[in-house]
Amino acid sequence: MVPTISENDNVPVSAVIIDMDEPYVQKILESVFAKYSPIVVTAPQNGHPQAKRLMHWREYERIDWDAVHRSTSVFSNAYCFRKGLIRKAQMSFNLRLYTAKHPESILVRGVPETWILELDDIDYLDEALMECYEVENEMKDNEGVDPVERTQFILKPSLTGRGAGIHIFDTRARLESLLEKEFESDNEEEEEEEEEEGEQRQNGTSSYEAVSQIREWVVQRYISKPLLLSAHGDRKFHIRVYALAAGDLSVYVYRHMLALFAPEPYAQSASNLDNQAAHITNTCVQEKHKGFDESKAVELFWNLKMPQQKLESIFDQICKILSETFAAVSSESTSFQAWSNCMEQFGFDFLVDENYSAFMLEANAYPDFKQTGERLKSAVEGFMAASAATAAESFLLDKETIPDGMRQTIEKDKMDLVQVFTHKISRKW
Repeated sequence: MVPTISENDNVPVSAVIIDMDEPYVQKILESVFAKYSPIVVTAPQNGHPQAKRLMHWREYERIDWDAVHRSTSVFSNAYCFRKGLIRKAQMSFNLRLYTAKHPESILVRGVPETWILELDDIDYLDEALMECYEVENEMKDNEGVDPVERTQFILKPSLTGRGAGIHIFDTRARLESLLEKEFESDNEEEEEEEEEEGEQRQNGTSSYEAVSQIREWVVQRYISKPLLLSAHGDRKFHIRVYALAAGDLSVYVYRHMLALFAPEPYAQSASNLDNQAAHITNTCVQEKHKGFDESKAVELFWNLKMPQQKLESIFDQICKILSETFAAVSSESTSFQAWSNCMEQFGFDFLVDENYSAFMLEANAYPDFKQTGERLKSAVEGFMAASAATAAESFLLDKETIPDGMRQTIEKDKMDLVQVFTHKISRKW
């Protein structure tokens, strides 16, 4: 419930509740907000603070959405409705609608061709592939072709992140095998849940209902010829881009991007689709690899060994793609709503091919900042500082009365944010 506070009440002008599961993130946020002394920084165990302006910086499910929705003085670190961006299938659908209306958009080239695969049982794969007939036709064309020359695809669960459930395939037989394993895994989990529910039914505490669940994946055309840098061991890498969306709606890209490398060289395993150590670049997957070395797994983008003009070109492409992406998803209000009293940090994954063309692979809410590790923790601290400065300036402080010293701090902390989109001028970049 939103407290009613008059202007004469002796309460803090502003407060922020920081309530994150990951201590790595919690500590950084507490540190970066501490520099804005008028803002009271508190944790949920200290009770619900009264303040004239209150911000929830919490895990999504613990945000007081009723208060955020009803009050212009309560703010949050997430948007309530944003599945049109963070769910792979929904984003693919929105981008397809947008590019149909804007065939000149960079998204036509800057996002791998994507299909949506819905399936509730492996026996109905034929019917499901009717919606992905291009994929089926190219799998047929791959039969009898040298594996090195085959067209490859990547299969991703629509709702998961951090590299979970990702597989690469090039034939119908391999796709069936991968899906069978996915359904077997699901069935084992369902059996365990049913056993638990059975015990609860005996105790009269169960609310279980059997429901047939449709599984949803996206299938993307695999970029089989990624950019490989000899100075970095000819290993495949993807670029993690942190973006901040604020209000209704301005979007900023944080310049200090990260390059996340697979542990093994790519070329000799290009056709060995089972070798995740060469194909999958997510750090949370590669941490399980024998001999994992954090110092070789993550690097600052601007420190990659390639010509400066190439780095600048890649960054420019990324900004243009993200500008168009937010233009696309924000135009679909049923799946993305940018409330004026909300902001959110997103993590985007990009891949660069051998021709230095950048491709957006996916978007993630609540990105896994910890995968950056300790060595490059400063990159995360910088993005958090920029986000806190944006929250302070936009939501928690009175812009007209911010002291000069604090205004300089805000400007300094925001200096590495590059604005790429705003609704006021449609496309910024």
